[in-house]
Amino acid sequence: MKKLTDKQKSRLWEKSRNANFQASRRLEGVDTPLVTLSSDEALARIEALRRHYER
Repeated sequence: MKKLTDKQKSRLWEKSRNANFQASRRLEGVDTPLVTLSSDEALARIEALRRHYER
């Protein structure tokens, strides 16, 4: 089996962290939709929001 690259490890960790967060929120009675943005997509979204609100 091939070893994972650092980028693959990072993505796997992000997916695992997100799934764990969603599961813990469900245990608390809060049901939120699963977020599937990559880190690049999330950063782009943050920049777009900053441009919109920091006029």
